[in-house]
Amino acid sequence: MFSEYYKFMDKKCDACEFLEAPNEKTRILLTDNWDVGVGNNQAYFGRAYATLRNHKSSLGSLSQEEWHDFENVVQRLEEAYTAVYGAEPLNWSCCMNFAFREEPFNPHVHWHIYPRYKNAPEINGVTYEDVQFGSMYDVEAERLVDDNTVEAIAYKLREYLENN
Repeated sequence: MFSEYYKFMDKKCDACEFLEAPNEKTRILLTDNWDVGVGNNQAYFGRAYATLRNHKSSLGSLSQEEWHDFENVVQRLEEAYTAVYGAEPLNWSCCMNFAFREEPFNPHVHWHIYPRYKNAPEINGVTYEDVQFGSMYDVEAERLVDDNTVEAIAYKLREYLENN
């Protein structure tokens, strides 16, 4: 059963299933409308996802409250990534194309966050060079990292957000 904590979930939606049992260790930020967490693909260091906590299928269906809350998420995350890791800029992408690969189509509003770095950040003794800095990010780039690294990335961002 889906948690009452979330407004409306769709049992046939991958994003809704993820939101039902989020990983607290990889979460960066939780607001009334958005759940933001770091994923294991770190081709772009700190890559994360901001997922709407209410199942809606298009940006045009978001309420003013959800948009206002998203604006706050963007401001807080841009500040945190810059302060903690030196990211500049953060690229935000809302494509949802994969939701249309199989019928029945069931998209769920979410944003991909691609931090970019002129100066390579380092965590757990590993340096992450942004070899395409100043250019469009490669959506197919992949650099899978272990859970401990993902948790360490998220921890530092979460710590900053909790204290600022």
